[in-house]
Amino acid sequence: MRYLIIYGSLLASLAIITGIGACKKDDSTVSNEPPVVHYIRSTDPGKSDSLLIGSFMGSLIAIVGENLNSTRELWFNDQQAVLNPTYITEKTILVNVPSTVPGTVTDKIRFVTANGSEYFYDFKVNVPAPQINSIKCEFVPDGGTVVLEGDFFFDPKVLFPGDLEGQLTLVEKTKIEVTVPAGAGAGPITVQTNFGKVKSKFYFRDDRNVLLDYDTRMHETWTAPVGNSDPSGCAGNYAFFKSSANGAWQWANELTMQYWAPRGRGNVPVAVGSKDDLVLKFECNVPIEWRDVRMEIFFGPYADDHGRDHPNTAFARWQPWLNGPFKTDGWITVSIPLTEFKYGKDDPADDPNGSKSITNLSALTNVVMMLFGPANGPNPVHIAFDNVRIVPKD
Repeated sequence: MRYLIIYGSLLASLAIITGIGACKKDDSTVSNEPPVVHYIRSTDPGKSDSLLIGSFMGSLIAIVGENLNSTRELWFNDQQAVLNPTYITEKTILVNVPSTVPGTVTDKIRFVTANGSEYFYDFKVNVPAPQINSIKCEFVPDGGTVVLEGDFFFDPKVLFPGDLEGQLTLVEKTKIEVTVPAGAGAGPITVQTNFGKVKSKFYFRDDRNVLLDYDTRMHETWTAPVGNSDPSGCAGNYAFFKSSANGAWQWANELTMQYWAPRGRGNVPVAVGSKDDLVLKFECNVPIEWRDVRMEIFFGPYADDHGRDHPNTAFARWQPWLNGPFKTDGWITVSIPLTEFKYGKDDPADDPNGSKSITNLSALTNVVMMLFGPANGPNPVHIAFDNVRIVPKD
């Protein structure tokens, strides 16, 4: 194995490459001397004075040296580059770094010459570390499927809390489906490739500041009923709204979920911190099309009352059907920034700005979710939800 001679002097070869050679190589005119690389640079005129020790996949680079016209194959790690004889001269090669992720990383360019000899030059192909952008549902039982979206998922390994590896069932550059291993705990998910690893900002099976889980943290049970079979639950019992909803106006016990702190965990604020840094999250499953009637969500002061009529109450309006009927494919995680709690109870339905805001989280202890408002004809609903919590933004 022979390595290329690397010259320290850059001389005048930093100039823009000109005089590119002919289309067809005549081996009789090719030097038998080994290729020599002085340096590699970008072909971007604005960066032509910057020397490269590595580059991203797909980048066009200029290899500058001597005896380069003997090159017949060029490999970056274990991926062969496409060579165009037009762009090969005795002193230069213009070539795109292969866009395929290497299976074996050597951090070298391998030159194969006309006589079959091989020469090597140190050069890194920069493949980005994986990115995790979102998860379809943060609560998935053992044996269920987690769906992650992001980028640069090249031959990934997925680790769940407890350092347990999940079995991959689908891998795409921007999407992973993975089976949850038995015994997975609560915390970030890690995705690791040959090019780096990343931990999710969200928590899998988030156990931080859970206000209601409908197993041990309950609401007023004369409001939304509790179940776990229709649809199947994601984490034990859940509350749900289910109704033929044929009335002209919706405000019914079975279409509200009310938690009153005096009958629950006591005078404890729903969250601590700034509303700008926090989000309300919950898991949701909508097995039939939801077409009409907004869901109002709000927090109230410490009292045996829903607090809807309190003058300072700020509402969030969840209306995922605004752009068409809304239905989920199983459970999803819904995230609503606390800054979206900005409506007064009498603000117009089409008001995008609202007239209220949460001014003092420490004074709010109660939680209410309810379908409220006019119904434009028959609008059956079936909305299941679980794990109501307020946590830091992802």
